[in-house]
Amino acid sequence: MKNILITVIGIVIIGFSCKKDNSSTGHIPLVKTKWILSYIQDTKTNKVINYPSVAIKKISISFSDSSSILYFGGVCNGGQGKYSYSTDDGTIKVSELATTKIACNYDEWEVYVTNNLDYAYQYKTTDNKLEIDSKGTYNLIFNLTQ
Repeated sequence: MKNILITVIGIVIIGFSCKKDNSSTGHIPLVKTKWILSYIQDTKTNKVINYPSVAIKKISISFSDSSSILYFGGVCNGGQGKYSYSTDDGTIKVSELATTKIACNYDEWEVYVTNNLDYAYQYKTTDNKLEIDSKGTYNLIFNLTQ
């Protein structure tokens, strides 16, 4: 009985001492990965709008691990900004995001992404997917590139 109690206490202590990883199955890290926009989700209605399959170029973001720089690759524009995040509670903040301003087909999708990154507050990675929740108009859902 004493051994069982010691084992249970040990398991509880180990469980509480482990740092929470905000990613679930797959344990995909946020940093040192490249993410491609898959769709956006209206924050009020939850309606999903898929990224146009006819767009020649995909929109991507990546997070550097050493300098806290977010890189943005758009349909026809690029840019970067700063970010901070916490694996403990899944919070994320993007600031000082700046991009070029070249007009092209589907450039409104760049605006959807950049405007909502400015209002990002939470993220989660699940399998090969990154969801960034925004206090703006759209949540952003990305797939990991291979």
